[in-house]
Amino acid sequence: MYKNKWIPILFLLPTTLFLVVFLIYPFAANIINSFYKSAHVLDPSPTFVGIDNYISLFTAKEFQQTLLNTLYLVGVVIVFQVGVALILALMVNSIKKLNTFYKVSFFLPIVISATALGLMFNMFYEPRGGLFNQILAIFNLRPVVYKDVYNLPKMFAFITAPVVWQYVGFYFVIFLTGLSTIPNELLEASEIDGATGLQKVFKIQLPMLQNITRVVIVLAITGTLKVFDLPHIINSGGRPNGRLHFLGTYMYEKAFVGNTNLGYAAALAVVLVFAGVGLSLIANLLFRPNKDI
Repeated sequence: MYKNKWIPILFLLPTTLFLVVFLIYPFAANIINSFYKSAHVLDPSPTFVGIDNYISLFTAKEFQQTLLNTLYLVGVVIVFQVGVALILALMVNSIKKLNTFYKVSFFLPIVISATALGLMFNMFYEPRGGLFNQILAIFNLRPVVYKDVYNLPKMFAFITAPVVWQYVGFYFVIFLTGLSTIPNELLEASEIDGATGLQKVFKIQLPMLQNITRVVIVLAITGTLKVFDLPHIINSGGRPNGRLHFLGTYMYEKAFVGNTNLGYAAALAVVLVFAGVGLSLIANLLFRPNKDI
């Protein structure tokens, strides 16, 4: 096999063809389309507009608000989604009773489809009889009609909650797997030396999880930038008045709803890709790989 170079090439060929057909070619075609203005996919004569789509994109207040919303969501996801997943993994790793039950319970939301989760949270937020307002009633708080609230922070919280909740279990499993690779002898030796639980966490477990944390943060950033399904189901149209769009929902609106402009949406897709690459590079610089692990 090592002498015949064509054997590994033969094995790599299907994957290479798949990447070219379904990733590289569509992305290249999308870049080309971003320099044209067309109303639909089958438009026989799209108009070449150069970089006008990009100029219109970056000068539009709606896009600026959308980009700001997405960056806020990235920050919330890193702090709460990744942070909660790490805390849960540390807690479950330290117990023996009901260990499997907690693993299954925390991972369950990721198994459920985003559409089902969105519909479930719509019922949860339902003004009349919804569980959320029933919980508020227990504490004698005023009911909230989430789709009629024009307070952006409140609306943002309603949309963010299911997005964060859905993927906590996914990162929880990754962290838990990383914790299982830490040698027990190392933890036992620290206990003999008199280390407390928190000292073991901050001096041994977190440093040993540095590389995994780096990967998880990159996954969280890229996943958040392209989030679409839950925000679209819970708050279709980016209410109020399109001010609560995210990059994925905003791109969908421009491509398929109302006065469509596929070139504008294609330019937005290109910006989304470069935003993902840029933020991932920043995360990699901030969380450098620990080669000693």
